[in-house]
Amino acid sequence: MSSRVRHEVDDVRKWWASARPAPEVARRLAETALVRAQVFLPIVIVAIMLAVAISEPAGIPITAPILVLNITVLVTAIGVFIGLRRGWFPANQAHAIGALVWLFAPINTLASTMLTDVATLTLPLMIELASLPILIETRWALIPSIPVVATALILMKRSETLGIFALAVLGVWVVGIIMQIALRRSMVRAETHRVDLQRALERLENELGERKRAEADREALRDQFVHAQRMDAVGTLSAGLAHDMNNILGGILAFAELLHMQATDPAVKEDLDRIRHEAERGAALTRGLLAFSRRGAYRKRAIALGGIIDDMAPLLARTLGKNIKLERTDGAMAIVDGDPAQLGQILINLGLNAADAMDGTGTIWIATDVIELTANQVGALPAGSYAKLSVTDTGVGMDEPTRMRMFEPFFTTKAIGKGTGLGLAMVYGAIEAHGGAIGVLSAPDKGTTIEIYIPTIDERPVRPKRASTNPTLLRGLVLVVDDE
Repeated sequence: MSSRVRHEVDDVRKWWASARPAPEVARRLAETALVRAQVFLPIVIVAIMLAVAISEPAGIPITAPILVLNITVLVTAIGVFIGLRRGWFPANQAHAIGALVWLFAPINTLASTMLTDVATLTLPLMIELASLPILIETRWALIPSIPVVATALILMKRSETLGIFALAVLGVWVVGIIMQIALRRSMVRAETHRVDLQRALERLENELGERKRAEADREALRDQFVHAQRMDAVGTLSAGLAHDMNNILGGILAFAELLHMQATDPAVKEDLDRIRHEAERGAALTRGLLAFSRRGAYRKRAIALGGIIDDMAPLLARTLGKNIKLERTDGAMAIVDGDPAQLGQILINLGLNAADAMDGTGTIWIATDVIELTANQVGALPAGSYAKLSVTDTGVGMDEPTRMRMFEPFFTTKAIGKGTGLGLAMVYGAIEAHGGAIGVLSAPDKGTTIEIYIPTIDERPVRPKRASTNPTLLRGLVLVVDDE
């Protein structure tokens, strides 16, 4: 025997082998049994009514008991049909209901045979036995059909019509059972294949979904990497520019100070004060660049975040204008290791940006709190306790492209000459230098919320001693070392 033939034989043996279908396949078979019963029952009802109509012409007398029997079977069948249509029968009763539906016609035929002893009633009984393959469960095909065949043989013996009729009934019943078993095996196999295909399709959809999510995450990581590279490159450039500008501004301030000490004309002193003022503004700008590049000198100490707001809120309120309302909400006391000047500058920059976004009219909410973060919940911050500073405005908000670039140096949405694009870059650098992170929630016409997270410490804040404002004149030697 060739391997191909052997394989086909094994396949046929497996096909005929008795095996329990999977639960999902069994549930599907039960649902199919209810559908078949619902479709087959009207055929049974019509057949019974037709049999009653042709009984007299066929030589079968319609007696009162036969009429009552037919009406009882019809009423019962119609009641079962209504129940099937309205879903009264649960799936675990599907095969029993199917057997009952099949049994209506044989009961009617056997009862008529018992009451009339007409041998020709064997023919409709054979047709009814041939319809056994409509039943899906073999057990429920045997349970009603065996008593029907046994009763039919007894009735045939009583009417002396055994012989060919009995063999015909037995033969049709055997063929019906064989067909039922074959059709059931085919249905189980088909449903199993369908379930396997459905599961494979679900797995494929899940894999495709996971792949799409992975692609989206990879694209987001690529954007973050490119953004980090851009920020690092600009930070290196800004650090170099800031050092060179410091050298230049240091010389301007030194010579302006010397000239101011030697000048006697008030107008000249006023001009020199103006020079010093503009040079100090330039120095502040370079300090912002150094802060962004994380190479500036920070004077950190334990400080209460609420104290920064206490110091900066009056100045910010006067700077923002009368049409902007400043609201404040304080949670638990947040102690951080920070530079008060840098943190104050962060608050001022965020407030000014919020005022610009609101076009001079609106409300700014400033809130502080202490929260516990899990690892990587915000940026790449480790798990721990963090002070949270939130600044929310009622401005125009930002779209996604603007939000992605808002911390880039020299990027601004303001008109030419009205913004340097370094305010938020300084904020970003200062927060990074404090070991924190910054998050932005914004949408067009829905305002903006900027959330800053800085690690908390257990120390108590100490107010620094104020230095004397009286100038001190000293003599000595100053050594300046510079590459230029």
